[in-house]
Amino acid sequence: MMDAGAVLALSLATCRVAGVATFAPVVAGAALPVRVRLAIAFVLAAAAMPAIAGSGVPEAAVAEPWRLLPAAALEFALGAVIGTVSMLPVAAFGAAGAMVGMQAGTGFGQLYDGTEGDEGDAFARLLGVLGTACFVWAGGLDAVALSAARSFDYVALGAWAPGLGVLGVVTGALLASCELAFRVALPVTAVLLAESLVSGLVARSVPGMAPLAFGFPLRFAVALLALLAGAAAMQSAMSGAVSAMLDAAHALVKGGAA
Repeated sequence: MMDAGAVLALSLATCRVAGVATFAPVVAGAALPVRVRLAIAFVLAAAAMPAIAGSGVPEAAVAEPWRLLPAAALEFALGAVIGTVSMLPVAAFGAAGAMVGMQAGTGFGQLYDGTEGDEGDAFARLLGVLGTACFVWAGGLDAVALSAARSFDYVALGAWAPGLGVLGVVTGALLASCELAFRVALPVTAVLLAESLVSGLVARSVPGMAPLAFGFPLRFAVALLALLAGAAAMQSAMSGAVSAMLDAAHALVKGGAA
């Protein structure tokens, strides 16, 4: 039988891991029911109990149970920040897809049908799925689980104190995700620019040829082939991003350790 202290510690730890599962890639997907995410959070929290046993639950929260609510909110916030940082590499691929879609012409449909964001763009959805696959292949899920488990080694339950150091880590992760998005999108943009120059020269050299008759299908095919040709480079970039994400989560937790 677990005593009351162990039950409270497990509950707070589950709140922290639940914050990670709410925002982390794959786990936070709409296809995964909430109860499954909670079950995953509970299992990971239970696996981390040996690390939690050293710190235990804050004595103030045990003496005054109403303090458990702020402690639970703080634990969930810590997990949410870790999950958000781990989501950024996959979000960068989606942003790169939106940029490629605008260059290829598929993104202009949003100007007419009134959709917002990247849901209506084929390349954004394609690169979103590709980014998720690269994330899993690069060991991203293992890195997320490791970040959640290692957080208990540095931050005791209810003792996270976010400060300017945490803001710096999050800002650095955002900048790194923007760089990743441009690294994925710029090669395809360069290929599309070359295709535009060649198509323009052909249209001017062949009288009577209507470039609009073949321009959009050609740009779409060229963009798709460029993405397929760069799949290996994208996987390499994602592997580096996962490693950087793990380091950022580590620095994030240490920066908020009390």
